[in-house]
Amino acid sequence: MSKDCGPSKASLDLDSQIGGAMDTIQNSMIGDAAGGIADSIGGLKDKITGLTSGILEKVEAAVPEIELPKASLQQQMTKMMSSLDDPGAFLTEFESIKKNFGGSIDIDKMVKEAGIDPDAINGLASQLSSSTNEAANALETFANGKATNLTGSLAKLAGGDLSAVKNLVGEMPKITLPGFSTESILSSVCTKIPNLELDKDGNTIKKGVETKLPSEDGKKIDPPAEKNDTPPPVKEPAPADKIENGATVVLNPDSEEAQRIEQEFTDNLQEIRPLLAIVLDRQAEFYNNRQKARDLIGVFRTSDKNKEKIRKLKQRNRQIVNRNNKDTLYNELRLQNFQFIRDDQLFKAELILKKPEKFVISYDEIHIRTFESRYPETIQLIEALPNIRITGEKPKPGTIPGKG
Repeated sequence: MSKDCGPSKASLDLDSQIGGAMDTIQNSMIGDAAGGIADSIGGLKDKITGLTSGILEKVEAAVPEIELPKASLQQQMTKMMSSLDDPGAFLTEFESIKKNFGGSIDIDKMVKEAGIDPDAINGLASQLSSSTNEAANALETFANGKATNLTGSLAKLAGGDLSAVKNLVGEMPKITLPGFSTESILSSVCTKIPNLELDKDGNTIKKGVETKLPSEDGKKIDPPAEKNDTPPPVKEPAPADKIENGATVVLNPDSEEAQRIEQEFTDNLQEIRPLLAIVLDRQAEFYNNRQKARDLIGVFRTSDKNKEKIRKLKQRNRQIVNRNNKDTLYNELRLQNFQFIRDDQLFKAELILKKPEKFVISYDEIHIRTFESRYPETIQLIEALPNIRITGEKPKPGTIPGKG
């Protein structure tokens, strides 16, 4: 692009040649109806070579030469902080930064804002300066390129070997300020260090803040915490509710009488277990029969023999459901009977405040759960329970009330 707004003449020339080449190739590929594509392909290579000749020169003319800066403050700071294991290279870069940009900004203030202790760097530089002066004063002892009275690290330093600095000044001191680390300083170079460059003429150029691409995947943001509203006050039950809820609470559960009544209730429950075991065995048979029926079904058709087996299995499962329903009802009512006996004894012993009431069930419900009263022996057992009150009219077997 030129310095003026809009494309340069070289850019327009490049665009024109590429556009013309594309049109020519497209027209040649259409061909005549008789020759078609076969005729056009023959000279296509030569056409493309001729059409593209000169494009490279136009590209070079259209793209301006990019002039690299003589020095970049951000790059030098990155290089300096990456040389902490080499005091000589570190201090050399620091001195170069002061030389290149010291006239434009306060270097000590800049490094301090970035998290670096300027006093630590200047102290290290002072040690190096002292050693350098000592080596320079001894340069007169050099004869024919060899040190006669200067040996060791000072001799290397006098000869320009910066690796000797580490031996002279020791390990790098801690240069980061509290709350900062080398990694945090390096990661913030693009945002905390001014984007200054030094051009070939020695002029300082200030540029905009460099865009820093992320170096790692973004972290998932936790959803906002739920609003911490004050919970509504717990509703205090009314005095009447307290009496009702506490009426069945055993007042002295550790007393001898309370323990005796509870043990008798536990013993009575044992009478329920045998019939419960039969119900559970039937339930297991039910699931087993259902699986057998599924296995007998063919992929495309089911044989008559298997159909008969399936019919019998389904018939047996209907019996299981009916028998389990009536036996489960009987066990439930026996439990209610035993609970009434226990609570009545507790009330008479003044261990609970509320007098128990007998459990109530209608004949209609008994009729439905005993398969339309087709199990009269179960109904007789229910009617014999002393503490169950049955309401309504006893229906005749075979008819569910309300369904004819």
